[in-house]
Amino acid sequence: MPAPSIGSMLDQQKGFGPGFDFLRIALAISVVAGHTPYVATGAGESDPMWIVWFPQFAILVMFFALSGFLIAASGLRLSLKEFLINRGMRIIPALAVEIVLSALILGPIFTTLPLSNYFTNAGTYKYFTNIVGLVNYTLPGVFSGNPAPEVNSSLWTVPFEYACYAVMAVIMTMGLLRKPALIVLSVVVLVGVGFAVQVTGHAANPSQLPPGVAGTLHDKIFSTALFLGRGAKLPVACLLGIAIYLYRDRIPYDGRILAACCVLCLGAALLGPAAWITQPVLNAVIAPALVYVTVFLGVSKLPRLPLFSRGDYSYGIYLYGFPMQQVVKVWLPNASLVVQFAVALVLITMFAALSWHWIEKPILKLRSRFSFVARKRLEPEDMVGMPEGIGPLAVTVSGSRSKRSS
Repeated sequence: MPAPSIGSMLDQQKGFGPGFDFLRIALAISVVAGHTPYVATGAGESDPMWIVWFPQFAILVMFFALSGFLIAASGLRLSLKEFLINRGMRIIPALAVEIVLSALILGPIFTTLPLSNYFTNAGTYKYFTNIVGLVNYTLPGVFSGNPAPEVNSSLWTVPFEYACYAVMAVIMTMGLLRKPALIVLSVVVLVGVGFAVQVTGHAANPSQLPPGVAGTLHDKIFSTALFLGRGAKLPVACLLGIAIYLYRDRIPYDGRILAACCVLCLGAALLGPAAWITQPVLNAVIAPALVYVTVFLGVSKLPRLPLFSRGDYSYGIYLYGFPMQQVVKVWLPNASLVVQFAVALVLITMFAALSWHWIEKPILKLRSRFSFVARKRLEPEDMVGMPEGIGPLAVTVSGSRSKRSS
């Protein structure tokens, strides 16, 4: 009997990796946990403690690898127009609602400015540019008494997410989903240019977001971010996720490879942070290991977390995590990190649930005509008795489609 591959495991689940739901929630909660010390103290992450630095690198690599893996599947099933509509409907509505609520509800409640000044300040309306990926972290006078100045520091990944979708659109247009070797080559080029830029002394400023983002944010995230900044890992992870999906039939689903990847990551975590462990080194050595771990777990039968089993709350946790942590810091300024994290997580989960049931899920129903994942998410409660012709799709390992209901 041949050894199982990533593709065969995915095929057994009819194209839907059950472990990805667990991963989304676990990673989203990990982001909240990682932000807790910064919210509490305002201390930057430019010089993180010993082993703590590694989760800061790994969590987002795994998130973007997961995204790359799943959008590669979408790219093989959908037309370019359908793909862009699908991604836009998944990301923008919930993001727009969070931005509007932050600017028009949260801001007036927590600003130190008179409301007349708040609503006439250009910074209030500039915050809405976050919807289109033009990142602004602060609202006038909001959380000005907290150690950390941002309303939502998580938004820095939004332009990278949009950029990954744009890259995927180019890949689809050029037919590169049928030429996965060229996608791997693009990863090699990205990492190689990173090494070249580093060796020639054009290094970016320290890659972690510091307290007081104004003035240094552009350099830290966008100047050489594609190669050296903390954003450099994100396109690499996404492209590797795309590549592993396209090579899924050739990549073994092997616990020994998983163990080797985990040992490699543990070794890096124990060695760092060190001067030689730069973004190019991590992107070349550790990112591929993390991508394999992500996909291995994603196609495995991991249990869904009981409190988060009524929907995909991960995006809502991402969107409302930092603002709710800031609110808790205002309410409980002297509470321990554990208490702040626990109280914030309760509030975050509530808002994530509201976002899912009131915004994301209704939009999901609109997406279900062409989104396989949307159909699978709606299947248990909403797809029973659905009219013939728009039932869920059984996705084969080769990426072809066959209608189960027709």
